Amino acid sequence: MNVKKLLNPPKYKFWLYLILAVSVMAAFFVSRLINLTLIPIFTDEAIYLRWAQIGLADPRWRFISLTDGKQPLLIWLFYPALKLISDPLIAGRIVSIVCGFFSLIGIAILGRILTKSNKGAVVGAILYLIIPFFLIYDRLAVYDALFGTITVWTLILIYFFATRLRLDLALLLGSAIGAGLLTKSYAYFFLILHPLTLILMPWQRKTWKYVFIKWVGLSLAMFIQSQIYFNIMRLSEFYYYLGMKNLQFLFSPKEFMANPMLNLWGNLQGLSSWLISYLTIPLFISILISIILFLKKDRRICLFFLSWFIIPFFGLAFFGKVIYPRFLLFMVFPLLMPLLIVVTDIWEKRKINLIYAAIALIIICPLVYFDYQILFNPLKAPMPKADSQQLLNDWPSGYGIKEVIAYLDEESKKGSLVVGTDGTFGLFPMALELYLGKNPNVTIKAYWPLLEFPKDLQELAKTKSAFMIFKERQQPDPGWPLLLIKEYQRGNSSTYLKFYRVLPKT
Repeated sequence: MNVKKLLNPPKYKFWLYLILAVSVMAAFFVSRLINLTLIPIFTDEAIYLRWAQIGLADPRWRFISLTDGKQPLLIWLFYPALKLISDPLIAGRIVSIVCGFFSLIGIAILGRILTKSNKGAVVGAILYLIIPFFLIYDRLAVYDALFGTITVWTLILIYFFATRLRLDLALLLGSAIGAGLLTKSYAYFFLILHPLTLILMPWQRKTWKYVFIKWVGLSLAMFIQSQIYFNIMRLSEFYYYLGMKNLQFLFSPKEFMANPMLNLWGNLQGLSSWLISYLTIPLFISILISIILFLKKDRRICLFFLSWFIIPFFGLAFFGKVIYPRFLLFMVFPLLMPLLIVVTDIWEKRKINLIYAAIALIIICPLVYFDYQILFNPLKAPMPKADSQQLLNDWPSGYGIKEVIAYLDEESKKGSLVVGTDGTFGLFPMALELYLGKNPNVTIKAYWPLLEFPKDLQELAKTKSAFMIFKERQQPDPGWPLLLIKEYQRGNSSTYLKFYRVLPKT
């Protein structure tokens, strides 16, 4: 291969790739920004953004996410966005879009590295652009877009580390993994998978001992660097909550040994169905075929990336106590590499014909349809039920929040008011606090459990306007002093957010 020609393509090719790059980036921002708030705020977003507001206002709470066992990096990234953008939900989702953009750049670079071709970069970027799994999480203010970005750049750095064995790369890799550990506990997989770099290393019979010793030393430097980042969290008195939170989602070794197969079959069914749903059946089949083809071409690289998918996938299947589709997102990047390389190889060899064009159309059409529904009619998007319930159709969904906040904001202009919420953590009261927390005329009171109607709220209704919001309860107990203002349906479900005026005690 002529490296000079590869790095300095003919002028018309330079402009072609430039136009492609600009077009893909433009399509990325259009697809991520259009109808950005069509999916309403949901529970996790309300929690994370409220934490960011509190941490931004009071430096003593910069580690506030640790009070719930969540790493702080995403919350810190929300700070500048909240300073610049008045709407907290838009601010948080913009952060995820920026993370998604760096993932787009990262997968393009990884494609360029693996294929040694600009076409590989184009294929990687287009795959990221059109896969619905990436689209939906780039548009939500949750941890997964950020963790996806860290994953793809970790893959780049770990590939360079394995093939070049340099101290600067070891330290950069340690920093990337450290950033992952400050984002999600799943970053421990990056450390577990690090020995797989031995597959990629250029072994020679005469120097293998020296190379291995060098690998051990640089791997130790990488590990120490990652722990420097991780141990920042020890500055908080709430650091120990991390382990407690992890045990809510994963079995401890003792629990696992007591019944190793407890959730395995159910988890495998759930994870597989979610993965296929978000990738769509044609793309998933294409990935499987690409893995078979690529194993014949370059077994080492294929096994490396395949292991980066298989080990976390089955690790989660064995140890997962509570799982969600978004836990799979970071695993999709290595899974796409065989397809990226095979498609680029077909393009490089100019094998594109009507058959390949028809296959491409069969693969792309379901993805584009899925994307279109996410952007314009998410209630019809064929996303897994576990996500549609959270985002659209059940109590974690924020349908009605925007309207209730607008109503309360308008009412507050007439005088002071108090609003009670069904719940003390989560969507309520945090969504209200996000938008009305600084309004001096609004007092927010949270209640849980609501076994009887709050007497203090009814007493306050004598002197000021008082309201009550129910997130789960669909029918208040008879005799409660409430007058329904409006109910807001959650997606396509039969559940509603109920908004009431509290009647004063007579």
